[in-house]
Amino acid sequence: MFAILGDIVFEVVSSPENLSSMRQYDYVEQRVVQDRPRLQWLADELELIEFEMLLHSTVANPALRLFELETAAMLHEALPLVFGNGDYRGFFVIVTLGVISQQHSAWGDPLAIRVRMVLREWPFALDPNQPPVPNFTPLGLVSAPGGAGTASLAAPAGLGTLPVPGVSALLTPGVSAAAPSATVQPGDISTAVITRSAVS
Repeated sequence: MFAILGDIVFEVVSSPENLSSMRQYDYVEQRVVQDRPRLQWLADELELIEFEMLLHSTVANPALRLFELETAAMLHEALPLVFGNGDYRGFFVIVTLGVISQQHSAWGDPLAIRVRMVLREWPFALDPNQPPVPNFTPLGLVSAPGGAGTASLAAPAGLGTLPVPGVSALLTPGVSAAAPSATVQPGDISTAVITRSAVS
């Protein structure tokens, strides 16, 4: 295996004929009175990796391999890029996919397809396909300290139970006169017991 991009494997026989990588480093020019300008570094640009490869029917179905690349590009997902020697380059998205059909069968099936693919680095070390973590505690998603889950505290007579601080009232709704249902209705939970706390 030459490299793998997500689930797309580039075999040794069909490995890229050309592989180039480019990084840019961004500077801004600051004007100085009666002197030459100064440069100030802003940030490193994202890495661009360019592959040029020949998909040939003697190795694999070129139309199927091209379909895998097009699907990955159309899903707009960042995919991990790992080379066969174990070199993990990070997450990348496909930003350019150029195709030249070089040879066809008598029935019009592609026998040889030249593909030029440009990948752009995805700048996060974590899995970018996971949903973002909110900066507040969503109602109903916080468990009680110590893994108690739906623990609750005793309340004055007539009020049922009170939730553990930091635990949503949706997890410990207390006593409700209404019959249980699949959805929360107005009046099912007293506004006095609904809490929202910051994620620690």
